[in-house]
Amino acid sequence: MIEETAGRASLGRKSAKGTGTVIYWAHEVVDLGNLVAGLGAAWDETGFLHTVSLNPDGEAARANAQKTIQQNRLSESSYPGNLLHELRAALHGEDVCWTWFPRLQTGTVFQERVWQELMHCPHGETWSYSTLARRLGQNGASRAVGNACGRNPYPLRVPCHRVIAANGSLGGFTGDLEVKRWLLRREATLSQDRDSSQDGIGLL
Repeated sequence: MIEETAGRASLGRKSAKGTGTVIYWAHEVVDLGNLVAGLGAAWDETGFLHTVSLNPDGEAARANAQKTIQQNRLSESSYPGNLLHELRAALHGEDVCWTWFPRLQTGTVFQERVWQELMHCPHGETWSYSTLARRLGQNGASRAVGNACGRNPYPLRVPCHRVIAANGSLGGFTGDLEVKRWLLRREATLSQDRDSSQDGIGLL
């Protein structure tokens, strides 16, 4: 699954310059209990995501999406069923088998390397910025990695929320830090429940 993700992401970058592609936009507000998060996304019919937003302010989220992908016209639409399901599941901390892939065309070469590597970070785990830098063969580039995470235009799909500071603090996030905290706690809980269930099956 990870290899397929990386391959499709790279393909998206190579084919991103096609003209006449209609980019759709949808947004909703999601109640997470004590938190409210937005769920906005821009996508095209080929199955690529152009950006994702967790901003609950729909107008601000749309304006930022237009700026991020340099697209003044987004076609308002309802979410495709599978995309909405995957985004909602990810926002609720579930381990998603994604069928939608980020079209990596909005960052520098280094930023896009960071975003691609982030898709290898397992559900229920966290990496430090320095760990991610080492995985890229860029020891000492923790600050640059942190900046790339902060500019990630695909939160949830590219799980930058799983990257934290070496001292265990949250670090930064493209959205509300409380949403990052909630996601990490939720993913850790669901991951532990899954592992416990699998251990139980092994004892049968």
